[in-house]
Order: sequence, then C-alpha cells, then structure tokens
Amino acid sequence: MKILSLNLVTSGIPHKIVEIKSGLEARKKLLAMGIHVGDAIIKLNHSRWSPVLIRNVTTRSSKIAIGQGLASKILVGDDQL
Repeated sequence: MKILSLNLVTSGIPHKIVEIKSGLEARKKLLAMGIHVGDAIIKLNHSRWSPVLIRNVTTRSSKIAIGQGLASKILVGDDQL
C-alpha cells in the first residue's frame, strides 16, 4: 500500500486515512469536523487552488471543505476500499 497526502489522490474514490501529520490544533479541528484516523473518505473535487471537498464515508457526513495545507497533512492509503 502506497501512502499519499489527500490533496494528491484521485477524486471520487474512497481512501482510508492512515495518519494525520499535523500539530495539536489542526488535529483538534479535524476531530471536531468528524475526521479521524481509520475513517474512509472520498475526495469530491480535484483542484489545485481551491479548498478540498471531502465526504466521510464512515460517518456518512455532509460535504466538508478543508484547505490545501491541511489536506496535505492527511495521509491516506492509495488502495481502494
């Protein structure tokens, strides 16, 4: 399994969050939004400049927008679920 940051993976395919490489405050923000290590998420858009839209498949959340910087710190497995 290859590990990639969220902003580099293909949109429309579920990926499992393997690790969140960020500071405590960023982790708290992600936890408050319902994003946890082990969750399956789908990246909904693929734009290099706009916020990354995701949906947590595990919790069946609504769309969540996160910045490119934070998305680059969310590491996911490249194998499909």
